[in-house]
Amino acid sequence: MNRPCSKNRSSIGLSLLLATLLAVPAVAADVTLRSFKASYDLFKGGMHIGTTDLRLQRSGERWRWSSLTRARGIYSWFTDKQPYTETTFSQGDSEVRLHEILIGDAGKDRNTEAARFDWNNGRLEIMRKGKQRQLQLVDGVYDFQSIHLLAAAMGQQQLTTATVDFYRKGSLVKSRLVYSGQDRVSVDGRSLEANVYEQIMVRSNSKIKYYYDTGNPLLPLRIEKLESGESPVILSLRGVEWDL
Repeated sequence: MNRPCSKNRSSIGLSLLLATLLAVPAVAADVTLRSFKASYDLFKGGMHIGTTDLRLQRSGERWRWSSLTRARGIYSWFTDKQPYTETTFSQGDSEVRLHEILIGDAGKDRNTEAARFDWNNGRLEIMRKGKQRQLQLVDGVYDFQSIHLLAAAMGQQQLTTATVDFYRKGSLVKSRLVYSGQDRVSVDGRSLEANVYEQIMVRSNSKIKYYYDTGNPLLPLRIEKLESGESPVILSLRGVEWDL
C-alpha cells in the first residue's frame, strides 16, 4: 500500500482543521459589562520585557477596549515603540457589534492600521500599511480584545466551543475558541482559580491560551501565545482597578 506523501497529509490536515472550524456556529454575547484597568507584566522566553495596560471603559453609548504596551529595563534601550490597540463596540439584542479597530504607536499621531465596520451596508473598510481594501460582513466579528466578550458569553451559556469570524492583520479568518477546563494562576502571591480557553485560527501556526478570573469572567489573569519553534509570550496580571 502506498503511503500518502507529506504534501497530501498536509492538505488533509488543513481540510480537517477547516471542517472543524466551520462545523460549530458562532455564539452571540450578552454579558454584563463593567469598566476596569488591568496591568500586566509581559514576558518572552522567561524574560520580563515590558508591561501592558488593558482597559475596558464606556465611550458614550458604546464601549471601548484599549491596550498599551511599553518596553522595560534594558529592552527600552532598543525600542521606544508603544504598541496601542483600540476596539470600539456596542452590545444589544444579545449581539456584539464591532465599530472600529485602531492599531498604532502611542508615541505617534497616525495609526498604522484601521478597520471600520459598516453593518448597515455589510462592509468592512480596512486601511493597513498604506493600502485600502473592503471586505463583506456577514456574521459577527471578534478581534484580540473583544474575544474576551466571547469567552465570557460562552461561560454564561455553558458552551465549550464556538467558531467566529476573527479580524487579524487586515483580514477576516475563521477562529475557534474552546473551553479546556479550570486551572490555578498565581497573581500577586495569591493562587486564583481560572477558566481556561484555547484559541486557534486558520492560517496561523500559533495557539493562544486565556485564563479568566472565575468571579470576573471578562478579566484575563494570564494570556499565553504559543508557537512551535518560538519562545512563549506571556501576559501575567499584576493588578486591577474596577469601575473607573
